[in-house]
Amino acid sequence: MSSTPHLALPLLAAAQAQKHVTHNEAMASLDALVHLAVKERDRTLPPGSPAEGDRYLVGAGATGAFAGHEDEVALFDLGLWRFFAPGPGWRAYVEAEDRIAVFDGAQWHGLDHYVKGFDNLDKLGIGAAADSVNRLSAKLNAALFTALEAAEGGTGDLRFVLNKDQPTNVLSQLYQRGFIGRAETGLIGSDDFAIRVSMDGSQWRDALLIDCQTGIVSFPSGVWAAPGANLLINSAFRVNQRGFAGGNLAAGSYGFDRWKAGPGGCALSNVADGTVTLTGSVDQVVHAAQAAASMGPSNLAGQTLTLSVQDPSSPLSVTIGTKSAAIPAGQGPRSATITLDPSETGNILVRLQSASACSFRRVKLEVGPSATPWVGDPIEIEEFRCRRYYQRLAVSGGTPAILGVLGQRVGANAIHIPYSLPVPMQAAPTLATNGFTWIGGSPVGNTVGFYDNAGAAWVTLTGGLTVTTAVASSASAVILRFQAGTSFSGAAGAVGHLYSGSSSFVVLQAEL
Repeated sequence: MSSTPHLALPLLAAAQAQKHVTHNEAMASLDALVHLAVKERDRTLPPGSPAEGDRYLVGAGATGAFAGHEDEVALFDLGLWRFFAPGPGWRAYVEAEDRIAVFDGAQWHGLDHYVKGFDNLDKLGIGAAADSVNRLSAKLNAALFTALEAAEGGTGDLRFVLNKDQPTNVLSQLYQRGFIGRAETGLIGSDDFAIRVSMDGSQWRDALLIDCQTGIVSFPSGVWAAPGANLLINSAFRVNQRGFAGGNLAAGSYGFDRWKAGPGGCALSNVADGTVTLTGSVDQVVHAAQAAASMGPSNLAGQTLTLSVQDPSSPLSVTIGTKSAAIPAGQGPRSATITLDPSETGNILVRLQSASACSFRRVKLEVGPSATPWVGDPIEIEEFRCRRYYQRLAVSGGTPAILGVLGQRVGANAIHIPYSLPVPMQAAPTLATNGFTWIGGSPVGNTVGFYDNAGAAWVTLTGGLTVTTAVASSASAVILRFQAGTSFSGAAGAVGHLYSGSSSFVVLQAEL
């Protein structure tokens, strides 16, 4: 035997001359083949500038110096290519692929060629790291499960089995976005099949439940119906009869129609897309009789109510009647649900409160345990509703403006102006002005004047001016009484019109 049977290393012969040559060749072969690592495999042409000691696995169809050496290990040694024919079981690390290749006696294969199964693995990660909780972890864009067909030795069926221990355990598929739960299906804490959804991963709503014993399907959150009626008025903060520019409001002061500052006041503003920003507390008193009219009962006592807002930037504390709750922050609709006590038969206070600036939009209060979509009403409808609680007396355009009804001097010191309200109010209103003064001529700014049509003259005033109602007001009409401290000029019985400067006004209030 002149060489070893496995690596074909040359052996020294008895009385051999120049034994060091044979020995050195054997050492060079060992250096080339032990802990074998090659630059790449399936190389069909020698590289142009190989480095001393570079090794390659020669591929099929090799040419040049590699021709005729397919599947052999090519070594660049002392400026020449040497070749080693592999035997079964030889292993080589392929640097270009970061993989191990094994020779089976006919060709080189990756390790995956020899893996037929994995049993009792502790953890497995595919493109991701598995851990003690997620022992199987995969990060990929698609996964395919297909049935093993009968022709392949299978049945053609495919059943994906999930199993749990006890009825109270959870067996489910959880759907997440940003690793926050959004939906879940399965046997969630019982043996009944359920589907539930969430906007934030913490507040869950059961959408569907199938009883495992009867097969009866129920919908715990109800089935889709038309959006519930909004018990709030001006929920988009669009109606603004007072001309509130946004900013600070003292406690109890109204800004946007139907909304007033709560205890401690607030800073309140809105923008064109309906987004409201609140710091402090803002209130609306819900007219119980009006809100309940569409439901049949005379009030809201004992009702379950849900208050929702859209896209709150931070949590909102809410008060509904005597009950308190919290609306969590997040995108989309967020809500809180309470049930009023049977004793809460009167008007219902609704309060939104935030210690720091919180933005939100589309406020809705509705009857029921769930929030339904917010639907805005036309602005003219919203203003009609607001005017049941607060309205300015309507005047014409132009400068000065004219109250669109006739007034009459009913005495030396009084002018009466009967006025039918274009929108009946929820109760007999009280009258208020912005503190205007009388002018015996064409009004400007915060002044008013009365023009005597018959005498063709402006009525002048002696003494101070008082504005009241002549008789008790009703929800649909008032009689304004302009009273002079001493007298008005002109003749008693004279008929004319009241003119207003650009900033003077008379308002009627029936706020709750």
